[in-house]
Amino acid sequence: MNETPKRKPIGVLLKEKGLISEGQIQFALQEQKVTKEILGELFERLGFVTQADLVGTLAEQSGVPFIDVDTLMPDPEVLKIFNKNICLNNTFLPVRREGNQIDVAAYFVSDDKLRQLIGRQTGLVPRMHIAERSKVVNAIHRFYYFLENPVEKLIETEINVLAQDAENARGMDQFIRLLLHLAIKLRATDIHIQPTRKTIKIGFRVDGVMVPVMSLPLQLGRLTASFKMKAQMDIAEQRLPQDGRFSATILNNPYDFRVSTTVSPQGENMVLRVLPMESTIMGMGQLGFFPEHIAMVERMFNEPFGIILLTGPTGSGKSTTLYAGIRRLNLLAKNVVTVEDPIEYDIPMIRQTQVNEKAGYNFANAIRYFLRHDPDVMLVGEIRDKDTAATAVTASTTGHLVLSTLHSNSAIGAIPRLRDLGIRPFLIADSLIGVVSQRLVRKVCEACKTAYAPSAREKRYLQQPRLDKLYKGKGCEVCGGSGYFGRTLVYELLTVDPGLAEMIDNDAETSMIKQRASSNGYVDIFDVTARKVTQGVTTVEEAIRVLGNIRQIGVAASDEAA
Repeated sequence: MNETPKRKPIGVLLKEKGLISEGQIQFALQEQKVTKEILGELFERLGFVTQADLVGTLAEQSGVPFIDVDTLMPDPEVLKIFNKNICLNNTFLPVRREGNQIDVAAYFVSDDKLRQLIGRQTGLVPRMHIAERSKVVNAIHRFYYFLENPVEKLIETEINVLAQDAENARGMDQFIRLLLHLAIKLRATDIHIQPTRKTIKIGFRVDGVMVPVMSLPLQLGRLTASFKMKAQMDIAEQRLPQDGRFSATILNNPYDFRVSTTVSPQGENMVLRVLPMESTIMGMGQLGFFPEHIAMVERMFNEPFGIILLTGPTGSGKSTTLYAGIRRLNLLAKNVVTVEDPIEYDIPMIRQTQVNEKAGYNFANAIRYFLRHDPDVMLVGEIRDKDTAATAVTASTTGHLVLSTLHSNSAIGAIPRLRDLGIRPFLIADSLIGVVSQRLVRKVCEACKTAYAPSAREKRYLQQPRLDKLYKGKGCEVCGGSGYFGRTLVYELLTVDPGLAEMIDNDAETSMIKQRASSNGYVDIFDVTARKVTQGVTTVEEAIRVLGNIRQIGVAASDEAA
């Protein structure tokens, strides 16, 4: 008689994949005695693994296929079969029906009671797919809310009511609530309110690109004042720029809205930055690093002292990458302290603090305080002035690993930027371990991805004349017709070896430093982007939008000649 082989425990599988150590398993088992949590979820809460790592391993353990909930558009008729609370209580999302089967995205896929519940409710055979718990829960809130509240139609109705309210007797709260829900539905990171001579334009930034959403009649001009009141700004002041903030819970998730105004001849322009207050830490593979480059970055983070810099524009995910790197450290054996503005991710195994300028607690002061707390690793949210740069470099040369972000257009550009901040070349050479410079490009929507023959211009841009196939999104309900869904990193990596350190110490020209780096493992952002284009992750149009055209050798000239 053949016995069914026993499944390996989740901790053993995670350890075999190199995602967790024996020490971390033993620490989690100690915690479990007190908290009684499920071990896999405890690994995630402690920051030892990401939710994606855990679910991917559970998929292997159970033999159930993984599904990315973000790419799903459930059939409304299938959603109606179930009550929202049943889905929440059992952490599953009904997706679609095919014949006598129903596709379900769930976290507890091995739960026989869940299969029986779905079977009784539908009379169908459940076809289970494992998914990340937080994504399933968020999707349940999102899809059931918008199933019952068609927000676009409700906004249109509310606009008509407000436009006819000559006495301004009706408040703007309902419209604001609907507008914020629409922003979350469309995955907006910024809401732009721009008055013109005849209308008020509202646009969202989605996946880094501005999308016009609606035009409002001028009678709704009090929308700006309503937002200013929520953000505790001076509604009487309309001549000077102002900043404010407010918080709101939308679809069961807390958000922080940073509000900023500027003055134009047509009136006050307003931008609201949408910041989730609870974010899920991602691994470097999820962010978009190729495996061989993950190894390079992890070698940087495993250095005992020195400084590692992340560069790139605002909103390019620098802090997210820093946390992905920190998560791979042995947090049980290291004292990690951070100062951030604001704290973006909650990690129990590190000590996190937040800037408080009014109290005199800024990045530079924080580093000085940290040195009294026996740190191994210090994360400093941003090097933005000479004082912070000097204290960060000093800390990195006294036996500490310092992680921070810096504004420069390239990895090599971080070196002259540090010089501009008053850091002497020999200190840069002595302290700098490496630089990661990154951007975000939109990903082709997997739901409507299609292959096509590249044009001559695209082949020239990619410098691949024999290329015969690329990919793009046709546009569908999942991506809102854009052909793109989500974003991924493109990046360049610079590691400072002894030869490069000597050139920096000798104050060599940037062009000479790049030439030396290119012959010794430097990862170029264009090469990374071109690789992702040919793999169908993104498109040439996205590459040009983010990296530009003129800076790629010969592209502009050849296009003009063509």
